[in-house]
Amino acid sequence: TLFLFANQYTENQETSADIVQDSFAKLWQIREDFFYLHQVKAFLYTAVRNKALNELEHSKVVYEYAQNVIEKKKDSFFHDAIVEEETYRIVSEAINKLPDQMKAIMQLSLEGKKNAEIADRLNISTETVHTLKKIAYKKLRENLKDYYYFLLFFI
Repeated sequence: TLFLFANQYTENQETSADIVQDSFAKLWQIREDFFYLHQVKAFLYTAVRNKALNELEHSKVVYEYAQNVIEKKKDSFFHDAIVEEETYRIVSEAINKLPDQMKAIMQLSLEGKKNAEIADRLNISTETVHTLKKIAYKKLRENLKDYYYFLLFFI
């Protein structure tokens, strides 16, 4: 019956079983203090009730904390998505201002292609890809200098 009593508060069988077990363990520690059976019964019901209420309070705190974390993550995710989109837009605009061959090299490079793959795809030498990529990075640094701190902190 103690289990059912605890379960009325917690509505969780595992938690209720733990509460009852803890209450019996506490009773065992102070068993010399009791002279009558009705004292033991009163102690157990009071202990179970108090532990169940403490568990409910703890669960409420944990739930509220989890909700706050989830809310912060949502806000952070939304902010990160906006920053990522804006960063992509700024870099894309800068790449689109490059000469056609440099633009193609940079776009393929951003797709993860190696210099040799880019060279094969564009029918140019690997050295040309390397040189044009180096020039493109220099031009991009120049074109993006106004956004340096933005890109530094948000990429």
